[in-house]
Amino acid sequence: MTIVMKTTSGPSSYSSGGFTVTIGELEKISKAIVVPNTNIEANDKVRQIRWTISGNTVTIVVREIDVTGSSPVSWSEVADGTDLSDITFTIIAEGY
Repeated sequence: MTIVMKTTSGPSSYSSGGFTVTIGELEKISKAIVVPNTNIEANDKVRQIRWTISGNTVTIVVREIDVTGSSPVSWSEVADGTDLSDITFTIIAEGY
């Protein structure tokens, strides 16, 4: 097994379904951890990330919730076109 760490910026125009990061040093990822390296609060919203693995690619989905109301609504994926380029993500991947 090999462990690889890669840091990448978010996209300047997010697309529904997330954005992908390829770990070229690996053919297949068996485990991965993704950590945002900046405060991911934006305006009055709090964001969270989820990720999936396929082959040597990690897909990162960013979701948010508006926390200003008296009863916040459920988490939803950020809108298409949202600029996430000010957030960097560190991916630690294990594979071969």
